[in-house]
Amino acid sequence: MPSGIVHDRITWITALAAVPAWWQLSASHDPAPFILTTGAYLFSGLWLSDDLDTKSVAYRRWGPLRVLWLPYQKLVPHRSWISHGIGVGPLLRVVYFALAAGVALTLVFRLLAHEGIPVRRYDLTDSILSHGTAWTLTHPSTSVWLLLGLVLGGVTHSLADMVVSGIKRIW
Repeated sequence: MPSGIVHDRITWITALAAVPAWWQLSASHDPAPFILTTGAYLFSGLWLSDDLDTKSVAYRRWGPLRVLWLPYQKLVPHRSWISHGIGVGPLLRVVYFALAAGVALTLVFRLLAHEGIPVRRYDLTDSILSHGTAWTLTHPSTSVWLLLGLVLGGVTHSLADMVVSGIKRIW
C-alpha cells in the first residue's frame, strides 16, 4: 500500500485534476459546490485519512489534538472495513471526531468549572447542535456536496490501497 506521503500526493493531484473535469461536466459552472466538495475532499483525504488507525502522517498532522485519535487507534483494526470501508470509513471518522471533540470539550468545561471559572457548557453545546442541525436542514444541497467530498476523500485512499495491493499480489 502507498505511504502517507504518496496518499497525500494522490489526494492533491486528484483534487487538482477535478478542476477541468468539473468545468467540463458542470452545466452551471457555479464554483461554490466545487469549492465545498473539494475542500471537504482535501480535509477527508489529508486530515480524516483512512490511516488514522495507525501512527501515520495524517495522525501526526493533528499535532497536540492527535490524542483525540488514540481511542480510535485502539478500537479500529488497521485496514478493516471500519477504517478503509468505501463510504463507511470517512463517515464513521466524522462521527467519531464529533463525539471525541464533544467529550474533550466536556472535560475542558468540567476542568474550568472545577477551577471556579463559570462556563455555560450546555448553552454552548446545545447551540452548536441546534445551529448545526438547522443549517444542515436549511441547506440540503450544500450538505450533500460536503458529504460527497468527505466520502470521496476516503474512497480515493481506499482505492489507492486496493490498486497497490493488487499490483503487489500479481507481481
